[in-house]
Amino acid sequence: MSELDIKILTPEDWELYKTARLNSLKESPDSFGSTYNQEAALLDTEWRSRLDLKFREIDALPLIAEFKGQPVGIAWGCIHKPNLKVAHIYQMWVSPELRGKGIAKSLLLKIEGWALGRRCSLMVLGVTTSNEVAVNLYRSFGFVAAGQLEELRADSPLLVQPMTKELNHAV
Repeated sequence: MSELDIKILTPEDWELYKTARLNSLKESPDSFGSTYNQEAALLDTEWRSRLDLKFREIDALPLIAEFKGQPVGIAWGCIHKPNLKVAHIYQMWVSPELRGKGIAKSLLLKIEGWALGRRCSLMVLGVTTSNEVAVNLYRSFGFVAAGQLEELRADSPLLVQPMTKELNHAV
C-alpha cells in the first residue's frame, strides 16, 4: 500500500481527527467505550484541544492513517502518570474496506516503537470479546489476555478483554 501515510495528529489536524473518530464510532459502535452520539455533540474547540498534548500535559501519540488522502485508520498510544512504564492503546480502528491490508499492524508498530523509545515495558489495550478479528489481530501481534472481563459501557451486554504485550528493550 504505497499510498498509505501514517502521521501524528496535531491540533491543526482536528477536523481530520474528528472525521476519522466519528467514522469509527458510527461504523464500529460495539468497539469503543464512547458512542457516536456522545462525540458528535462535542464542540470543535474540544476536538482541537484533544490534540493539544502540551496544554493537556499528557504523553500521547495520536495517529491517523490516510490512504489516497482519506482518513482510513486511527489509533492512540498514551502513557498515564504515575505509571510511566505502561503504554495504553486507544481508539484503534481501520476502515472496513481496507482491513486485512496491514494498516492496523502499521499503527501498532508505530505505537510500539514510540513506547520503546519512552522505556515502557508493557503495552495494554481492551478489545470487545465478540470482535474475533480484532482479538486475533492483537494475538498475532503478541498480545495476551490479562485480567478480568469488563463491561464495554455501563449496562452493556458486551464485554471487553484486557490484553497486554511485554516490550523487550534491546541492550
